[in-house]
Amino acid sequence: MLYLVGGCGRSGKSTLAERMRQRHGVPWFPLDALKMGLHHGAPNLGVEPGDDDMETADRMWPIVKGLIEDLAWDGRDYLVEGVNLRPASVAAYMADAPQTRASFLGYPGLTPQAKLPHVVRAASPAPDWLMKHGESYALTYLTQCQQLSAELRDACATVGLPFFDTGADYEGALAAAEQALTAR
Repeated sequence: MLYLVGGCGRSGKSTLAERMRQRHGVPWFPLDALKMGLHHGAPNLGVEPGDDDMETADRMWPIVKGLIEDLAWDGRDYLVEGVNLRPASVAAYMADAPQTRASFLGYPGLTPQAKLPHVVRAASPAPDWLMKHGESYALTYLTQCQQLSAELRDACATVGLPFFDTGADYEGALAAAEQALTAR
C-alpha cells in the first residue's frame, strides 16, 4: 500500500508518518527532503523553500508523481508526506492507483496565537528553523498555514479525500487519520 499524507506546516504530518513507521512498519519519505534536494541540486527547476507551498507543489508534482509511481510499482508499503501535495493531484493519481490511500491534515479553526505554544513546545529544547526566526515571523507563518488549512479542507471535500482537523483535537485527529489510512 502507498500512503500519501499532505497538509499545512505544523499539522502533524511527520508525527503521523513516524507513528505509521513505529506501529505498522511503514517506512516514510518527507517531501521536504526532496524539495531541499531540488533547491540545492537542481536550481534550474526553480524550487525555492520560501515560495508558496501550493505553487511549489505544482512545480514538484511531475517529480513527486514519478517517485510515488515507482514506490507503488515496487509493491512494498511506503508513506510519502509533505506540505507540497495538492488534493486534486493526489485524487487524480489515486483514480488509477487503487493501492493508494491518502489523508490531509490542517488546523483551519485554530488561531495562530493558540497554535504558537504548541509549536514552541514541539521545538524544545532547541529551537527549530521556524522559532529561530522569532515569534513575529512564526505568527505570520502560522497565519498562512491556517489559511492553507482551510483551502486544503475545502479542496479535500471537493475531490472526496479525508481531511483531519488537528487544531481542535491533535491526538484524536492523528488517531483518526491513522485509522483511515490503515483500515482494511
